[in-house]
Amino acid sequence: MQDHEEPPPEWRLPVELAAMPEVWRTLLERHVSGRDGRCRGGCSQVRTAPRWPCTLYRAAAHARRIAGQP
Repeated sequence: MQDHEEPPPEWRLPVELAAMPEVWRTLLERHVSGRDGRCRGGCSQVRTAPRWPCTLYRAAAHARRIAGQP
């Protein structure tokens, strides 16, 4: 486990995602770091993509751990 993947303990999203492996796997596949250090899955035409790891990546990574997946 990496520090940037650890969400706050009161965060419920990873718990909910853990029961949906197709969803958290897709999030992990799409929300990756680009060459500029920004999330490639968080693209928008009106704003800059967030820095990676983005919120959705962190939620999916924690859901994977909750689900007991490597």
